[in-house]
Amino acid sequence: MRGMWLLTLIFGLLTAGLAWMLFGYGHVMWLAGLFRPRREPEHPSEWPRLSVVVPCYDEEREILAKLDDLRALDYPRDRMEVVFADGGSRDGTLPRLREAIRPDEPFRVAECPRAGKVPQINHVLPSLTGDIVVNTDVDARLDPQALKWLAAELHAAPEAWVVGAYCRPADAIPVERYYWQAQNKGRLLESDAGALPIAIAQCYAFRKELLAAFPEDVVADDIYVALLAGTRGRHSVYSRRAQATETRGPATVRAFLYHKLRKSNAYLRETLRFAYRLPELGMLSKIMLLTRISQQLLLPWVMALWILTAGALLTLFRLDLVIYGALFLAAMLLASRGVYQSVKLPDEQPAPLSVILWGYLLTNLILLATALTYPYLRQDSRYGRLPAAERGAGGTPEGAAAAAGGGTGA
Repeated sequence: MRGMWLLTLIFGLLTAGLAWMLFGYGHVMWLAGLFRPRREPEHPSEWPRLSVVVPCYDEEREILAKLDDLRALDYPRDRMEVVFADGGSRDGTLPRLREAIRPDEPFRVAECPRAGKVPQINHVLPSLTGDIVVNTDVDARLDPQALKWLAAELHAAPEAWVVGAYCRPADAIPVERYYWQAQNKGRLLESDAGALPIAIAQCYAFRKELLAAFPEDVVADDIYVALLAGTRGRHSVYSRRAQATETRGPATVRAFLYHKLRKSNAYLRETLRFAYRLPELGMLSKIMLLTRISQQLLLPWVMALWILTAGALLTLFRLDLVIYGALFLAAMLLASRGVYQSVKLPDEQPAPLSVILWGYLLTNLILLATALTYPYLRQDSRYGRLPAAERGAGGTPEGAAAAAGGGTGA
């Protein structure tokens, strides 16, 4: 039949595109990781000096808990400084901090002239004395050994300039917990392969020489530093040992969708920022960047076209082609399941099939919404928090206001 060859070709290309974006990319990262020697982090003989930056804004109810969290860190006090970069809090954040900080502690408060996570970090960067800058959000609770492991990861791999702490949610709805686990497995696959896994805003570190300041229009600082390191011929690492817990997360599916759409939008903006710098990236990092952009801009549309093309083939009685395409995708799915099961997480909790399917459906809805809203949805580093009624542990009534401590999590 005239035109059948073209329809068959289109169906084959769509099937291959789906297979790559959904499954093949992970397989390539897994294979690359198998053949790449993995260096275990070791504590250095002399601890580097760290500058820990805590962007904050209207955190009256959380700030003392964060202060206690930092006090519990096992890192030499003479080798660190902690700077609370406040963006003009209107509540009791600053009075509480100043009253609680003791004179003998290496903690200080910096009042920043502009609100927004990026302007606040930029304001304090020139005054930092550490060789390594650690950013941590107010809603992050760090493992006592987190700073030591961040320093150890950078010491073990001199070519690594960015290290993200392994993050997980504290009290999360099932789909949120599954989403974090799936994202963490992907980041670990990329990290083991030597690609560029994004850091997580709750806690990440970078060598201070990486940048003097963030561009003012950066939305997701954690993504920006990882991609910037790649353009400098450096790597980023997603650590299994440096760990952090996010205390605020969506408590409803509606909040989950809003939360992830905002983060997906920020991720896409930062990846597109570096698209023209593809020649400066290594091969695997090129693959990572192009695949991430394709997943967010093209995947939902490729899925829809695949279904329409399969329907057209069925009306032309080419059931065999549709079956072959579906079987190929099913085989790739089974192989992908094996790949992701081989990645062990420090806190892995098997999810029921219903949660996996629900999470997969919502993920694709988020990707579709990202592609549709990207030209219109504008945001900066002053992320609006979820209303308290839609947040999990750690929610505050002030959270509905725009906040500087946003960042991009899972």
